[in-house]
Amino acid sequence: MTTADNLHTVINHWTDLQTALGTTQADTWPPVMGIARLAEHLRADDDRTQQRALERSPHQIGATAAPLRIQILDTMRALDEQLVDVADQIAASIQRPATRHVQVRSASSGDDVALQLATLILKDQVDARRWSWTDPTLRTAPFAAAWLLARHDGAPGPFRKLTSVQLDEIASAAGQAARQIERALELTRKTQVLERPCPHCRGVLRIEGGDGQDPAVLCRGCGRTWTGYTTVA
Repeated sequence: MTTADNLHTVINHWTDLQTALGTTQADTWPPVMGIARLAEHLRADDDRTQQRALERSPHQIGATAAPLRIQILDTMRALDEQLVDVADQIAASIQRPATRHVQVRSASSGDDVALQLATLILKDQVDARRWSWTDPTLRTAPFAAAWLLARHDGAPGPFRKLTSVQLDEIASAAGQAARQIERALELTRKTQVLERPCPHCRGVLRIEGGDGQDPAVLCRGCGRTWTGYTTVA
């Protein structure tokens, strides 16, 4: 993913974060109910007492995961802080101060030069392309991502050209932000090794999912696969 791709992830998925914030999500990763169904399927090779003890253990995978809406809120707050901070630092280095104290003779009727100069000064002072250190409605993650994207792409405005170090700073922040959003919204598929071995070959089992699709359990040894915890292979 490029820097631009990662910044677009922030811009395009911000409303998805806002929507997810108001929803409830009972699933955890790995899915607790899925593992319970898998345990029922495999328990012929396990000791019933040990299995029940594991299910009651506070260390069981997924047992202490926070509700998704809390994770979403934490993600949004972190993104606001991180991206606005980067925009503050970049703007402090490259944004030209607005023209303020230039003496312009009183523009009388027909004095086109004075009128044009006064208009240019006013436009420069209210240029919407500038980064704001004071307006709270603009100091948000999606606006910061859009502003950083424009600077990264070399869009015109009252700015100096970015240095290679500044480009790297934007790339790093954008990549981290995109990964946070992908984790929060479960846009990427996850893989995790299970403690329970395969009942057929005693090989290592891993569970894949977490991207909105049904999870699957695969054995690295014999290649068997369980989806919906019905054996496929």
